[in-house]
Amino acid sequence: MQSGGLRRSMTEHAERPSRGVDAVRHARHLRMEEIGADGQARLSSAAVAVVGAGGLGCPVLLYLAAAGVGRLTVIDDDVVSLSNLQRQVLYRTEDVGRNKAEVAAQRVIDLDPELDVDVHITRLNPSNALALLKGHDLVIDGTDLIPARYLIDDACALLDTPWIHASVHRFEGRLALFEPATGASYRDLHPDAPPPGTVQACDEVGVLGAVPGVLGTMQAALAVEVLLGRGEDAKGRLTLVDVQALDVRHLAFQRLEGRASPTDLSAASTIWEADPACRAGRHLDETDAAPAGMMFHQISSSEFLQKRANGWAPFVLDVRSAQEHASMAAHSCGLLVPHPQVVEAMTELPAEGDILIHCKSGMRSMMAAMLLMEAGVDGARLYNLEDGILGWYALAPEDIRVG
Repeated sequence: MQSGGLRRSMTEHAERPSRGVDAVRHARHLRMEEIGADGQARLSSAAVAVVGAGGLGCPVLLYLAAAGVGRLTVIDDDVVSLSNLQRQVLYRTEDVGRNKAEVAAQRVIDLDPELDVDVHITRLNPSNALALLKGHDLVIDGTDLIPARYLIDDACALLDTPWIHASVHRFEGRLALFEPATGASYRDLHPDAPPPGTVQACDEVGVLGAVPGVLGTMQAALAVEVLLGRGEDAKGRLTLVDVQALDVRHLAFQRLEGRASPTDLSAASTIWEADPACRAGRHLDETDAAPAGMMFHQISSSEFLQKRANGWAPFVLDVRSAQEHASMAAHSCGLLVPHPQVVEAMTELPAEGDILIHCKSGMRSMMAAMLLMEAGVDGARLYNLEDGILGWYALAPEDIRVG
């Protein structure tokens, strides 16, 4: 379903020339050498789909509209509730009970009447994802359902469209740019979906209202970079934001060796159908689901050895291959399991106490920590050895068996 009076059709948009640059409205952009008239013209001809008009979608839509992005597509079937107003800043008390996509579209039209806004009062699902996302230069994720992220990832891979993910939890959030057709994707961070019901949403644990504002604004800023043909620095990098501690960290990741690109949406559909929340029609716009607990720790080999000297004795988890482990391994290793299978081996991990996760140089162990958090392990227990077993061996070779 689409609202009337707020939009031109996608066909009409494709046939019409992009609107001209408004020298007054976008004067601050025009003065920036990184944008200028050519960059502003690129923004005015761009099309962005925003899935979910909730905590993340609200700032995304506001800032992309203000930036002059020519066409915005809003996909959401939910209605405004009173509890949304704590963080979903497009809405007012009098909007309670109204459809979010329609209200959001009207707000951005009020901001810039020259914008084209497509409104889809529906849920993104395996049967409509390709049709709804086709024809856009970029997709932005504002969802709170894990299966929806796999669906967006696979659909964008099939459409050769980049997408920007964010999620928030209490005081924290994370952000990533994915190019699943040719580069790293959501599946490279999370090869397997966590069991349904293991990831807490904000209605269970809460979220500081400003946190989705921060992350959504970061999504909008990154979107502008991507639409201007930049954003290279964001590829293969997960950004972790802790608003309470005013801390920002970046963790590198890359396309998993041997991971095949999807040829259809069947795998995403299987994940979708396995989740009761998807089958029951839970809405996509809360944007506040993230792994339970705090983000995991990053620790260097020198820090680890110092803590160990003071009595710290974590369980050691090696997430390399069996072949790598055979050639070099820590004497104190408690469990070997390749990182893509780490969730399947959760029952072999201790139920309490700290866990030191290592690979060769820190990247696969970081992904393993993320997988464990997605599956419900408290991040406060997880320590990623950021320089891997190579760093450990360089400082304490007596701890490592070689050959």
